[in-house]
Amino acid sequence: MALSSPAFAQTIDAKGADQLANTLSKYVGKTAIKKGILKVTPEGDAYRIVFNTDAFLKSLPKQDAFKLSLTDYSILTKPLADGTWDISSTVFPAVSVEFTGPTGPQIMDWASEGFKLNGLYDPKINTFSKSTFSFDSSKMTIKNPMQDADVSTGPSKGEMLANLSTSGGVDFTSNQSTRNFKENLITRTSKLAEASPAGGEAAKPDSLATDAVKVTVGAGELGSNVEGKNVRNNEMMDLWAFFIAHGDQKKLKKPEEVALRQKLTAILPFWDKLAFSHYLKDLAVETPAGSFAVQNISQDVKFDGISKSGAYHYTLRTNGLKYPTLPIPEWGVPFLPTDVELTVGTKDLDLDTVVKGAIEDMDFNRAKVISEEFEAKTAAQFLMAPPKLVISKSLVRTPDAELTVEGEVTFAALKPESHTTWEMSGFDKVVERLNKAGETDETIKQYIVFVKLAKDFGTQIDGGKIQWVVDQKADGSVAINGNPVKGPDPVAVPGADDAIDSDAPEGEEDNTDTDTAK
Repeated sequence: MALSSPAFAQTIDAKGADQLANTLSKYVGKTAIKKGILKVTPEGDAYRIVFNTDAFLKSLPKQDAFKLSLTDYSILTKPLADGTWDISSTVFPAVSVEFTGPTGPQIMDWASEGFKLNGLYDPKINTFSKSTFSFDSSKMTIKNPMQDADVSTGPSKGEMLANLSTSGGVDFTSNQSTRNFKENLITRTSKLAEASPAGGEAAKPDSLATDAVKVTVGAGELGSNVEGKNVRNNEMMDLWAFFIAHGDQKKLKKPEEVALRQKLTAILPFWDKLAFSHYLKDLAVETPAGSFAVQNISQDVKFDGISKSGAYHYTLRTNGLKYPTLPIPEWGVPFLPTDVELTVGTKDLDLDTVVKGAIEDMDFNRAKVISEEFEAKTAAQFLMAPPKLVISKSLVRTPDAELTVEGEVTFAALKPESHTTWEMSGFDKVVERLNKAGETDETIKQYIVFVKLAKDFGTQIDGGKIQWVVDQKADGSVAINGNPVKGPDPVAVPGADDAIDSDAPEGEEDNTDTDTAK
């Protein structure tokens, strides 16, 4: 973010260091330079930029209940002839935090070993066109009266690539991964000590005993991937510089308000597409109740930019689920899912009108920057024409069966209306297991009736699956595969038969309005 100035062609010297520091001050503030929080000095054929943590901590308001400790961080940046900067670092700050929470002292320490950063910073896009980083290992400890945690990781690495998009923004991809994640967690719970024997004194409220539960978590690998299309990075940097330049002002002057509106409008739609994915492999959890494991867990998030018809989606996937011994009947074990996938999102979401309207409505001289009238108008518009909730194909899989669902749901005027398609394979196997369980458990026989009824409502499709197409209308009626199973909800009429005039004598009713309503 900071290195957004053109490279200097002249010899590396103190003058060039001052120029670079002046450019950096646009994004970190002039105070950071004056107080020595950020220092730029010549070093060979490059400049050393140091974040002085001691100066930074001294600039913060003194907090007796909160202590923060950081080691210095620095990067070496070398200007190249084409206007880019070669960036490198082998120092990453260690962090220590101490404060007093509701349960007592809290301590957190984090440090890494073998950090390396290399990259090529391009001022034309205000970010790295290419960068890589790595750690050999890292450790974190957390201690407080209720919990202790020791976390460690093995090697970590990451990479980012970016370039100028055809529309003037930035296209980029980045990924990072960490191997050999381990966490030892001890959680303590306090309880009143056991009451004394009959006839003795009752336990005092401050007579506490402590139970400790140990949990061990391990993972072979965890990581993330990010992709952005046409991200308005330069415009965002310009807006950030504006906030830094005017951060000490209580009020903006009229020309400054106009400039801020222009800069806020310029960053729209933020990006065309932005996607995040996180994953975890070979998760193993050891608890006093037994072992729990998952082969893979992942989640994906996709965002459109601010548009008139935006789509936003979230996906969670798990597979290879394994459970400890659970307090359930033996016949219920095969019904535990081995794989779960859930994908939900929205479409036709008009954020463009809302955001542009908010920018136009802003008044920094008001107590509320955004007016209550605008908020009420926007809420009413969303209430009458909300976005659609989209369920992309989602599933639950067990050793015997698989159930999938997909469809759309709307909530116009808070009344749900949906069209969903459910499909199931292995239905007969489920019935077979329930019949067998019913031989020893009478309550299961009650469920079998409903299971068979569900099959009667379904339609056989290719592959031996059973399908249910469920339509729910805003009036409350429901149909399955075109067959009505529930009628519309009754409409409440003012002055209905059960309406009683509170002023009428006990035991009497005023039926005048009721008869009129009828």
